[in-house]
Amino acid sequence: MKNQEPENRAPLPADLKLYKLTLEQIRRIDEMLDDLGEYGEVHIIVQRGELRYINKVESYKLWDREDSD
Repeated sequence: MKNQEPENRAPLPADLKLYKLTLEQIRRIDEMLDDLGEYGEVHIIVQRGELRYINKVESYKLWDREDSD
C-alpha cells in the first residue's frame, strides 16, 4: 500500500454526515482503490446492515487480443 498522503487531498466538509461508514473505513477503501493495479475490483460486503468485509480482486491481462490469432 502507498502510505503517503496525497498532496492534493481536499479537506473534508465540516457538515459531512456519514450514515453507514466511518471515516476510517472510507480511508481504508480509498487506500485499497489506490493500491489496485491496472485491472481490479473492490467489493464491499455488508452483513446485518454493517460493513463486515472488503474484498480486493486484482486481475492481470494475460495477452493482447491482437496477439491471440
